[in-house]
Amino acid sequence: MITQRLDRLKAATQKEKRLTSPLSIIVILAIIALTLRLLFLGERPFHHDESLDAWFSLRFLNGEYNGYDPVYHGPLRFYLTAAIFWLFGITDITARLLAAIAGFILVFTPLLWRKHIGIVGTIGAMTLISVSPTMVYFSRFGREDSLFLLLTTSFVIFFIAFLVKPQGWHPTALFTTIILSMAIKESILLVIFLFGVLTLFLSLQESLSHIKQGALERFPLLNSLLIPVIGLLSLTLILIWIGDSGGNETIIKIASYCGFLLLVTIGMRVIPTTEKHHQPEVSILKSLREPNLKQWSISLAIAGITFVALFTQLFTNFSGPNTTSAPHGALRNGLTAGFQYWSNQQSTGARGDSRWHYYLSMLIAYEWVILFIALFGIWKIIQQPTLFNQTIMWWALGGLIVYSWAAERMPWLIIHILLPTIIIAGLGIQHIWETVSTQKKRKQIACSAALILLIFVAFQSIKTNFDDPGEPSELLVQAGQATPEVVAWTNQIFDINRVFYAENGKHLSVQIDSDIFWPYGWYLRDFPTSTYATITAENTATLSASPDIIFLPQWDKVLAQNLVDDYAIFPYNHRWWWVPQYDAGLSSLSDTQTLVTNWGQWIWNRTPWQNIQGNQDGCPSALAGHVYIKESVLSLAQKTEVWNSPHLTPSLIQGGSLC
Repeated sequence: MITQRLDRLKAATQKEKRLTSPLSIIVILAIIALTLRLLFLGERPFHHDESLDAWFSLRFLNGEYNGYDPVYHGPLRFYLTAAIFWLFGITDITARLLAAIAGFILVFTPLLWRKHIGIVGTIGAMTLISVSPTMVYFSRFGREDSLFLLLTTSFVIFFIAFLVKPQGWHPTALFTTIILSMAIKESILLVIFLFGVLTLFLSLQESLSHIKQGALERFPLLNSLLIPVIGLLSLTLILIWIGDSGGNETIIKIASYCGFLLLVTIGMRVIPTTEKHHQPEVSILKSLREPNLKQWSISLAIAGITFVALFTQLFTNFSGPNTTSAPHGALRNGLTAGFQYWSNQQSTGARGDSRWHYYLSMLIAYEWVILFIALFGIWKIIQQPTLFNQTIMWWALGGLIVYSWAAERMPWLIIHILLPTIIIAGLGIQHIWETVSTQKKRKQIACSAALILLIFVAFQSIKTNFDDPGEPSELLVQAGQATPEVVAWTNQIFDINRVFYAENGKHLSVQIDSDIFWPYGWYLRDFPTSTYATITAENTATLSASPDIIFLPQWDKVLAQNLVDDYAIFPYNHRWWWVPQYDAGLSSLSDTQTLVTNWGQWIWNRTPWQNIQGNQDGCPSALAGHVYIKESVLSLAQKTEVWNSPHLTPSLIQGGSLC
């Protein structure tokens, strides 16, 4: 009796250890993830897009927001950021807090799939999300992509749950998630297309699995490879066929593709009936019939009310902003303007980087460790093509294909491909663990290798996000990134204005050219608006009034000829970026060493390089110009010791280039 009790106590203790050990790891990961996303959150100079997001959020808080315009994307994150401003104050940190919160929540999403991934793979995936250089960077970036990815992931969670074990509330969750995503970004169109096509292929695969004659008996792999191989190949071919066409042509070609798949799927369902074979129930059809009519109706009603609320500013404004890209009322703009704007962009040429392999190159540059581990996950998916495995693989590889096709290739879009790739890497980690766990020596080797790779990823993440994260030597830094000089000049303006007002009883007169207005629109939000003007083509005559401080880009310096007072002129760098020529090709085998050395130096210490051929400057450059300050104002600043020489801010581009 005593022995049995001791055995039960020992078993309970071992079970408790198994439960608490992963929990302890998860708590540690949460602390690490939160620290990486919040530490020094407001220090990097604002990107052009970040300042716009913060500015529109502030306008909504002040009751000045005019409504949804697809050029600036959906209104939901403006509402949420405005709520953060109201709760915690208006600062650079709170302007980025929504992205940080969404990025932090994403760390825990693998937990919901732990039965599919395995506990070791789940913790591995959470670890990679926590410390990935790219995931951390865009969790600290005040755009909408982190929040949009969280909603996309939620949609995938509900999508898989609905197909595996449908519940009456699943349609509500799916529709509402789509509406929330619509109110954030037009990329929801790509998500709907991607998973709509996946649904057709899943239905086709289920139909084929019940046809036990002819070719399918001789080629059993055909059904298991339908989604991983045939589906992704067809997706690639259709996007090549669509090309860069825009407007109605894009719609017609996509509709033709989906219509063809639908006809094939229906045909596969009809064949067994015509040949008098038993027609088993397909799980997708069962899932669609599980919620009753009342539940479907409630789901649509909730989605409709949510849509109206979001696009009418909580039922307060049914008129749109009346812009070229949003010329209609709020509801019509929400339904059509985003789609029209997105489809038209497909024929205007690629925005951002023009190279079709841009995302693949960036993933290799920053996340090669994750890609390497994901290869083991892909192997497991091919061996065990479950619904979950195939869906995640489609999400990752299909997303890479769709985003590489779409006519906007920006670094922040990488996370929409990276997250499902990390889930595949989690499957790979679980597969490796199950393979080596029975052999002590292999297990030790695998753990040592994993620790080395993890340390490397963490080191690269810290370097990317905390060692001058706004420097253009980081490929994640896009052309809209402001230099540290913008922050230095902002602080200088406020300092001079304080002593100028004390001396003269009035504020400084500051004018900024419209081409370099952002992020000053955000940074100077508290500056007296009556003395802060934007120079545009329509009001260049205002320069004749001789303002106290003027910011002009290089191409508009001729406007300064209208000035009548004496001015001190300082060189100015507004934005900086670097677009390396990593795809220029090799003119000879002797260039191979140069290419490898360039990449090695960049990965280790972020050293920019010139084009291999040496005939093109591939080093970081800047949007340069000049700052004009009245001599009298400059003398006052120097006399009162508030002049900080912002043009000499450390780590600046001097002469328009870092090379």
